Amino acid sequence: MFIGDVVDILVDKEGIIENVQPRKTQLVRPYVSNMDGIVIVLAPLPKPDMMLVDKLIIGATENGIQPIICVNKADMEGADRIAEEVASDYKDIADIMIISTHTGQGIDELMKKIKGKFICLAGQSAVGKSSLINSIIGEDKLKTGDLSKKCDRGKNTTRHIEIITLDDGTKIADTCGFNKLEIPLFDPSRLSTYYTDFDDYAAECKFRGCNHYKESDCAVKRAVEEGKIAKSRYERYLQLFIHVENRWNKRYD
Repeated sequence: MFIGDVVDILVDKEGIIENVQPRKTQLVRPYVSNMDGIVIVLAPLPKPDMMLVDKLIIGATENGIQPIICVNKADMEGADRIAEEVASDYKDIADIMIISTHTGQGIDELMKKIKGKFICLAGQSAVGKSSLINSIIGEDKLKTGDLSKKCDRGKNTTRHIEIITLDDGTKIADTCGFNKLEIPLFDPSRLSTYYTDFDDYAAECKFRGCNHYKESDCAVKRAVEEGKIAKSRYERYLQLFIHVENRWNKRYD
């Protein structure tokens, strides 16, 4: 069972779930189904994990879920640099917003984008997901946590997933913060299909089914060299390709 599942219930003393209806979308981590979008929250602290962002976007792309990236804590030093990096890497992939739950910057604009939809908040611990929900609903409904001074990693204050329904029909699922995420096992040749910003260039690669890794005359690698694709995002793609390839090769071990 996933949070967001639509079920058929036999009404008894306590109620019995008889059937889970087909899901239109789902994410395996966080375990949420039937959402329209995912809001990936980043902040200057803790240090953004862009590999985590890539993995969340892969999951969203696989399920036809629209990603929105929110750079929170815009009033904090370093936020401008993070926003520039996010814009460089993801401008052709996701809607990007700069917000501050402290000053209210960007909150109204975000609310317009998610109005009437079922969205899931995801990201590292202590990036401000619970504070963002409090800003949206206008009350301190969710407990917020401080950042661990020892290692700059957030203390996980969200122990469960709760769906919050607003008066306008908007539904928000707040998820546990996490610092690691494993994507499903699949053939590494599929990985590039989740990088939609590669698509226009991949059609010009010399070899059909180019993985944009060790192949020669690769148009994607040329696009990286020409600054058309962010080098940092491509380098994470290579790291992830090697990881996916190793897992695939060891799948029967």
